[in-house]
Amino acid sequence: MSTIVAYQHDERIQDFERVITLVQQQMSFIGYHQERDDVASEIRNSMKAESRSVFFVAYEEDQSAIGFAYGNICCGLETRGDYFWLNELYVSVESRKQGLGSELLEHVQTWSKQQGCSYLAMVTHPTNAKAQALYRDMGFELEELVWVDKYL
Repeated sequence: MSTIVAYQHDERIQDFERVITLVQQQMSFIGYHQERDDVASEIRNSMKAESRSVFFVAYEEDQSAIGFAYGNICCGLETRGDYFWLNELYVSVESRKQGLGSELLEHVQTWSKQQGCSYLAMVTHPTNAKAQALYRDMGFELEELVWVDKYL
């Protein structure tokens, strides 16, 4: 069993260097290469006072980071209020197949409900069968969609 800590408006993340490595690994997995300094800057930016983002970090007993979830509290007309958008869910390679992904996802759901969120949403790549299986097993509805985005 791991310990999961939710960080919001607090850039004093325990085992920050390992968290940076985990984020780099996740970004690489989804096709982005980011330098350590850029990742550290992005995490610090996400923890600023006006942000609605939350960084959930899973720790082993020795307090080393082994996984994370990251997302934002959003508001939507169709959700009748606040909802949580899960941007990232990542478990280190050496910690996989031990239930940590499910544990992180369950923690995010519980935390989101406690914050008044009525809905949780995310996307995953159509070829990421392992993630899709996890989400399906956790009771999520998988839908086809067209992702639309643009850098400004």
